[in-house]
Amino acid sequence: MMSATFTIVLEIIAIFASLSSLALTLLSASRESARLKKFRRYPPKMLVVEDKSGHIVVLDLEKQDDAQQLLRTMDVLLGK
Repeated sequence: MMSATFTIVLEIIAIFASLSSLALTLLSASRESARLKKFRRYPPKMLVVEDKSGHIVVLDLEKQDDAQQLLRTMDVLLGK
């Protein structure tokens, strides 16, 4: 009798733990979505990146070649 009650309590704890984990995931996803909406509404004009060797790269994002600038940024961040 005692072990059945203990098992039920453990199952309830496991259910609440998984629900709280899901809630945290949904909360962080909604925050990230809000950040992306803000980024789309107010895109940055410049991006300043420091690579591993300490070089500073300033990228102007208002030019026509924004995609190329962003690809170069990714290369800098990845150390390529």
